Amino acid sequence: MKIRTKFFFITGVVFLSLIIISSLSMWTMNEINKLKRTIDKGTGLIANSRKIHGHLKDLMFDIFTPQTYRLLKDIIYAPRFQTSLRNFHEAVETFEDSFSDFMNLPQVKRLLREEELKDEYEVALRMSKKAFQKIESINGSLDKLVRRGVLGEARIYERIQSEQDESLIMFFDEVRITSYYLNNNFESFLSHFIHSLQEQSRIIQKQILISFWLLSAAIGLAVILFSNTFAHRISTRIKVVEKAIKMVSRGDFAVRLNIDSHDEFGALSDNFNMFIIDLKRNVDSLLNLMHDIGVEITNQLNPDRIFELIAESAVKDTNADGAAVLMTGEHPDRLTIRAKAGGFPTAPFTADYDLIRGSLLAKVIKRAEPIFIKDAAGGNTILYSKASDRSLLAGVGSLMAIPLVISKRVSGLLVIVKNKDAEPLTDLDYTNLKTYTDYAALVIDNFFKYNELLEKRKAEYMALQSQIQPHFLYNVLNGLIGLNRLGDKKSLEKAIFSLKDMLRYTLEQAEWTTVADEFRFLEKYCALQKMRFQERLEVDIHYDPETADLKIPKLILQPLVENAVIHGIEPLGRRGNLSISAGIIEKRGSPFLGIYIRDNGIGFEPATVADKRHIGLANVRDRLLMSFNSSLFDVKSANGSGTMIAIEIAKEEVQA
Repeated sequence: MKIRTKFFFITGVVFLSLIIISSLSMWTMNEINKLKRTIDKGTGLIANSRKIHGHLKDLMFDIFTPQTYRLLKDIIYAPRFQTSLRNFHEAVETFEDSFSDFMNLPQVKRLLREEELKDEYEVALRMSKKAFQKIESINGSLDKLVRRGVLGEARIYERIQSEQDESLIMFFDEVRITSYYLNNNFESFLSHFIHSLQEQSRIIQKQILISFWLLSAAIGLAVILFSNTFAHRISTRIKVVEKAIKMVSRGDFAVRLNIDSHDEFGALSDNFNMFIIDLKRNVDSLLNLMHDIGVEITNQLNPDRIFELIAESAVKDTNADGAAVLMTGEHPDRLTIRAKAGGFPTAPFTADYDLIRGSLLAKVIKRAEPIFIKDAAGGNTILYSKASDRSLLAGVGSLMAIPLVISKRVSGLLVIVKNKDAEPLTDLDYTNLKTYTDYAALVIDNFFKYNELLEKRKAEYMALQSQIQPHFLYNVLNGLIGLNRLGDKKSLEKAIFSLKDMLRYTLEQAEWTTVADEFRFLEKYCALQKMRFQERLEVDIHYDPETADLKIPKLILQPLVENAVIHGIEPLGRRGNLSISAGIIEKRGSPFLGIYIRDNGIGFEPATVADKRHIGLANVRDRLLMSFNSSLFDVKSANGSGTMIAIEIAKEEVQA
């Protein structure tokens, strides 16, 4: 049931309750008035019985004291007896009718449930029947007196007594008995009956009033309870909705409304849940856009691929049918199409787009503000009067053109279109795509800055590597000179061939090599040094087969070995030992490549690494830091106790 229907229902219940209470009030007043009228009629009956008794008395005076009448006949217009007789008949007739009506009233019948009143009611009927019979007999006797013409005689009483007509003789008894009935028994009974009726009426009135107030209170309480329950249900559901909205505002998209009802709250619950799903989908789509670009920018360093990805992601993760990236180049009045994706029905995006002064895209570039046209067809003839704009919007239902602001200047546009027959783009689409475009501009800006930084780091790296080669050649040539002085031509020739292979290795353009190739180069270098130092140098070189194909920078180890031989073992004056090893170690639960170079030379203070004598160590340290995020370069040495150099790199960073 809809809330509006419930409100109408409550209003109807309240209105119906008011009608019931009003009707009940009117019925109560009507019933009370009926009881009052019944009592008034009963009281009127008593008055009528007294009136009959009075008229009967007047008749007796008119019949038996005519002298009084003669004295007053000049004052009274009609004959006294005729007037009294007529009044008597009218009073009797009125009394009979009112008595019959009174005894048949529903209020009187309802009171007969009481046994005492029921008995009195039956007695009243019997007594009234006798009284009416007596009155009828009196009327018959009066008619006889009128027919005989004895009325008005001076000795009418003796005349009646002398008559042998028994009905006339009984006239006096009938008058006496009727008078007694009317004046004593009947009036006394009727007064008692009316009094009982009044008592019962008061009881009934009280019962009616109590029933009225109880029913009114029950109806009022029911309306209050129903209204309060309804209001409580509404307020409770509003609080539930309010809480859910607050949770969503804090970023909790898992919240759901579970209002199981068939009213507006049920519809609100369903629509709210759909809204949260759509909102999360839109947020996820924005995250997907950013994620897709992030993944590609890690693996692709081609700027055209970045532009393609921006356009493809805009179509893939939004409601757009087509997207294009247009960048400004050497010509400020022309946009170059760098990438397109999806179906693009507009003709201008088949080649470079010339910016016409005052056109839509020119305004976007000039003002650095996006445009959003929901219904392109509706404004073609009014807002877009330029031919270039009409061509731009041909076949398009919705269009967005959002500036790509790079380094604080508009460097291009991201144009999004929706086909004419498709659902138009929404304000939420606009918000998402606006945020996405800002992110895309930042990505492009960072991409170019990242490339500049890479070029700079590469130049620095190559400079560091170039420092190694002259230093290496200088030390090797010193060794060859020593062999020549010794006259060991055979060893000298062998050393020259080894140098040729080593020079070929150092002059190769590749920046990276494998552990196996680097160790083979070290073996040749150590062989040259051993020719020079003879028995004074003992070398142990080995690496685990598991490390053979791992990638490391070329010539990263030779300066360390050279430092150990020239500055550690040569000044020693006795036999020196050099150990070079590589293997896989575990650190913090992850595999690392560990390379260790140990010697028993004279040692040095690690704080002097930057000294010119140890320039090779500083060079290696800088190259490692530029190449690997997780690399460790550790030097442990002291004067007179040898040196141990450790290089540790996460295996995942050196895998081919």
